[in-house]
Amino acid sequence: MKPFFLLFLVGLLAGCSPGRMAVQASLTLVESQIAVMKEERDPELAEQAIPANLKMLEGLLRQDPDNTGILENLAEGLCGYAFSFLEDSEPGRASSLYERGKDYALRATIIRTGRDNWKDLSLDELSLALDEVKVSHQPALFWMGQCWGSWLMQNLDSVEAFADIPRLEKLMNKVHDLDPSFHHAGPHVFLGAFYGGRSKMLGGNPEKSRQHFEKALVLTENKYLLVRLLFAKTYAVQNQNRELFESQLQAVVEAPVDIFPEERLANQVARKKAAQLLEQIDELF
Repeated sequence: MKPFFLLFLVGLLAGCSPGRMAVQASLTLVESQIAVMKEERDPELAEQAIPANLKMLEGLLRQDPDNTGILENLAEGLCGYAFSFLEDSEPGRASSLYERGKDYALRATIIRTGRDNWKDLSLDELSLALDEVKVSHQPALFWMGQCWGSWLMQNLDSVEAFADIPRLEKLMNKVHDLDPSFHHAGPHVFLGAFYGGRSKMLGGNPEKSRQHFEKALVLTENKYLLVRLLFAKTYAVQNQNRELFESQLQAVVEAPVDIFPEERLANQVARKKAAQLLEQIDELF
């Protein structure tokens, strides 16, 4: 072994604490656990298991606080857990977890972009900052917006939430421009719900909403059932389109269990929520 390489190796190890080295060694296992959880077919089992996985990720993060992958996984996990298992029954807890997920994604955004003042930017300053972001920044930006938007929808009676709408809209339109297919057409799904879940008086835009949902259905080949669920729950209800509401939710309920094995859990959650919404159809229309 050449002396130069030895010096390089010593320097590399000196800059990496034992805790961080342990985290790096664990990441492959963590990614495997996340993939297996997404494939789970039993939502009740997942509901019980996910909190322990999230705490494990937080433990790893304590050893490696600048690990953007862990920060983004935590944001996704907290946001997904709140939506799947808390939003309908415990909205206060869901709101708290959405905010926690947003904070993790914000930390990842700061690290990825090298800009630490995202929270303090005016609308014009935010526009300029977003002009500089790259595709590699998209995961952090997307989960920041997703958690932020989910929190906002739980707090529409809040002055703070209402004031956030223009900033969130600008952020997620930029995320869409980076790659609209990211995370199963996630930017389209978000913007569809964002524009479809509010009346025109409160900034909704039914035309944009429908366009985004229809593009998401095409991009996901109708396999990611959360698209149909949110199309019905937001756009169809807000525009009192009972026929669309019923057709989208029936398609969710009747879809094969293994239509999208990699996102089986999300689809099972969508199926359960769709059945509940169909039971409420006469109250909603």
